[in-house]
Parts: sequence; C-alpha cells; structure tokens
Amino acid sequence: MRIIRTLRGDISPEKVGAVYYHEHVIARSPVTKAKEMDLELCDVGKMVNEVRLFKKAGGTLLADASISDFGENAHLRLEISEKSGIPIVGTVGFGQKEHHNEAVKNSTIEELYEKVMDAALYGYGQMRLKPGQLKFGTSYGFISESENRCARAVARAQKDLKMPLFTHTGIGTMGLSQIALLKEEGANPEQVCIGHMDRNPDFWLCRELLKEGVFLGLDQISKVKYCTEQTRIDLICALIQCGYQTRILLCGDMARQSYLTSFGGGPGFGYILTSFLPRLVRQLMEDGMTETQAMEIREDLICRNPKEFLSFEG
Repeated sequence: MRIIRTLRGDISPEKVGAVYYHEHVIARSPVTKAKEMDLELCDVGKMVNEVRLFKKAGGTLLADASISDFGENAHLRLEISEKSGIPIVGTVGFGQKEHHNEAVKNSTIEELYEKVMDAALYGYGQMRLKPGQLKFGTSYGFISESENRCARAVARAQKDLKMPLFTHTGIGTMGLSQIALLKEEGANPEQVCIGHMDRNPDFWLCRELLKEGVFLGLDQISKVKYCTEQTRIDLICALIQCGYQTRILLCGDMARQSYLTSFGGGPGFGYILTSFLPRLVRQLMEDGMTETQAMEIREDLICRNPKEFLSFEG
C-alpha cells in the first residue's frame, strides 16, 4: 500500500490535496558559518501562524526539508504540525558541505549510510519520529569530498528503503552529475527530485534531467532576485509542451524570516496558492487553453505530482 509518511504517522495519498514539497518550519544557520538571524526559524508560535496561512490558502500537507540538526528538533516540527492542523513530512540525510559538522566530515560512506538507515527505520530525534523523505546536497559547480560520501550513503539508503529523495543543487548546478552518482549506487531516479532548478532556468538542462526520469524541482518561486516569475512560467510551459507535465514540482523554499509574513517579511506561505498559480492558469488560458485544461495542469503541479513524489510502499 502506498503511503506518505508524516511526523504524525502514515497517511493515504488519496486524502491529500495541495502540497508544498519543499519548505522549512524549523531551520538554523549552517554549522560551519556564523549564526545568521535571518536563517534562524525556531519560533514555534510564529511558524504555526505561517503554516496556518498555507492551510487557509488551500494547503493540506508540506515537507520540511531541513536536515542540519538531523532530527534534534523533529519534536518542534511535530508540535507545529499538531497546532496548525497540517501534516508535515520530516527529512533525514545531509546538506551541502557548509552543513557538515566534523563528525560527518570524518565519517565513511558506510557509517553515514548506517546513520540514515537507523533514522529512517527506527526514528530520529528525542521522540524517535520517522521521516518520509531523504536528502543530500552538492555545492555550486562541484561536488566536495564529503558531499560525495554523503550523497552515496543517501543513494544507497534510497535503494534499500525506496523512499523519496530530494537533492539540493548549488544554484541549479551538478544535477546531471548527481544523477550519474545515483545510478552508480543503484538508486531509483523516478523517486528523486533534483531541486532548485529555477535558480538555473536552462531549458536544455532541465529537459536533459527530466529525460532521466526524475522529478524537476522548481522551488524558488517568489524569489525574483534569481529570475522573474515570467521566466519560471515560460520554463514550465515549455517543459509541458515536451510532455513533462507530471514530473514538475513547485514550491518556495522560504527558509528565511524575511520571506515569511509571520516574521514581518513576505510573501509568505500563501503566495504560491494565492498568487503564482492563478497567474499561471491565467497565462495558460491567454495562450489558448480552456479553463478546464489550465486547471488540470494546476492540479498536476501542486497536487498530483508532489503526492506521487512523496508516496512510497509502506
């Protein structure tokens, strides 16, 4: 039976509507850098309010992609889930090199693999909560030695666990190298999302990634400092024309206080559902689609596709 594993327990994908597949409700600065307050998401009350904005906009489930604490704060994510009424998927694995502490840097692939397997099978954090997603990350333009070991450990765990796996790409680079590594380790590309690709909205590259069977993560929506929303919409439309409508995932990755309305920033967790998707639907209709056709695309991008990505045999 296919399930989505949340911190509150396993749920049926059929009971889920709109999904944010890559967000952060508890997060902190990279362990190898000075503390940056904008990256410190640790106020449970404010994050409950932010997740409620997502719920008010029509959201039903989100995945928290934070892994730097490796479950240390999983119980806080559970508290936010229970108070907001939104199921939250937890994540285990390793980020890019600035998130690697000395223990990670000095571990072998086998040791890192065992750490991920233990967390996935028996739970993590003080309450031993079970995650529903795996993760690894690589740097901008290269894969460091510790990133390579972490990625191989997570890929091996994915092969054995058959869970969804999200990858962080540094500014949308190294995606093809990540896929080559995943294949070497026997991971299933169809359960992998290559993330942050709208930081590098290269149509040819995105199409090459999708040819490998992966999901494509366009998860920087609202961040016009990287590219315009029109650039994202044009990329989505072009990829749909190539037949990849069911392999595209959308999200915001709003892991800063300055992105969240509950901290006095913006645009907040409601933005994609209340602003970006209506704009996309309108443009699809202006380009000749019927409202029914445009709404079917919306349903794939924000409901069916992320449910398919996060589902696995439980």
